[in-house]
Amino acid sequence: MENFGRAVELFDMSSMIKVDQNNRAFIAQRAMGSGIQNILFTDIRTVEDARECVRIVRAETPETKGLNGAANRRNVGYYLEAGSPEYVKAMNEAVIALMIEKKETVDNLEEIFSVKGIDMVQFGPGDYSLSLGYPGQRNHPKVKEAELKTIKTAIEKGIRPRVEIGSIDYNLEDLQKYVELGVKDFSLPSEGKIVYEWLKKHGENLRKSLF
Repeated sequence: MENFGRAVELFDMSSMIKVDQNNRAFIAQRAMGSGIQNILFTDIRTVEDARECVRIVRAETPETKGLNGAANRRNVGYYLEAGSPEYVKAMNEAVIALMIEKKETVDNLEEIFSVKGIDMVQFGPGDYSLSLGYPGQRNHPKVKEAELKTIKTAIEKGIRPRVEIGSIDYNLEDLQKYVELGVKDFSLPSEGKIVYEWLKKHGENLRKSLF
């Protein structure tokens, strides 16, 4: 993670890591210690989960009430700013994002989105369709309904919604609909999916030309 943090900084960029629910405190805090400034937490189900994620990122002070201690890691100059006011400020400025991907979460959006400290949310159609009993049906009407509810509720609560862009199932018209709703942030597909679909499309074209 430290090598990734260094590489990103060469291009004057910030970075975000997506952490799974098991050991999320350990992974998130080690990532931030490596210089990865922003955390996307998965598998949020309850308001207690959301509060825990905020506490994981924030410094452990009476004011911020976090769980993040003064470790000697890369993000504090390996000792120089550990536990300093600058460290507390950096932890306060870290972006805390939540994946919204469970039926239980969507049923309690208002309460979850009222937790102070949440900066961004991203609806996960794959996991949400699974939680409804429609595995793989990312465009099922009930899934799209939940996505729209997530976006609108987030905007109402002053939280930035981020939308996943599929590598082949989105077009400019689809994106424009999200922009009109107020969405400003988008997540590109994983590089594996991009490469696979590019090769599949152009490989088939090449096969047709040769055979």
